[in-house]
Amino acid sequence: MTPSGISEQDKEASRPRRPGRKRFTRKKLCFLLAPASALLLAIVFVAFYVYHTPDFRTVLARAELAKLPASVKNLHVDTRPVMANGRTVPGLYDLLIKFQAEPNDIDSFIANSPGIDKNSSRPLIPLPAEDGVPTWWPTDQSTSGRMYTCPEQMDTYAGAVFVYEDSNTVRICVCYVAHPRIRDAQRTLEDVKDDFEESVDDLIHEVGDVLGD
Repeated sequence: MTPSGISEQDKEASRPRRPGRKRFTRKKLCFLLAPASALLLAIVFVAFYVYHTPDFRTVLARAELAKLPASVKNLHVDTRPVMANGRTVPGLYDLLIKFQAEPNDIDSFIANSPGIDKNSSRPLIPLPAEDGVPTWWPTDQSTSGRMYTCPEQMDTYAGAVFVYEDSNTVRICVCYVAHPRIRDAQRTLEDVKDDFEESVDDLIHEVGDVLGD
């Protein structure tokens, strides 16, 4: 005990803490919470992807294409991941559709699809062989028909519609974002990652300041 009756320990406890130490505590909290937040977002990302695969009709609606004609037959639908530099692009897919229908119904489908650029109509050309497409996707290389382009829409990218008049066959290819919410979550996750890296950098400097004292 000191002459005043206050111990050195009590004096130390009553001494105001330095602002730098408070900042250091907050940085440590960010250091712990940022990875947990990132992990939670990743879990939500995977769960949403697994249980909410969009129906092809939903993708057609996003691309502003009309409902398929009532006379549709021999309908085939498949998706495949978009490749870039030999690797898949996360969350980006090609929707492949092939069907036959009555000629008038095909014309109505084209006319009632705002997502099809009617001014882009041009004669068919033989298409090159493609890797990774379903066995049903190739068709005869007839040039008796026309093709249209589909400009980019909300959550979809450029696509194309091919009409083969000799067999009344239509092929549709649309590139789309599988899960727009997941894409947004990815961007949020990237923001969290950036904030976390910035917090770690600040934490290192704070530790250096404390140790330097």
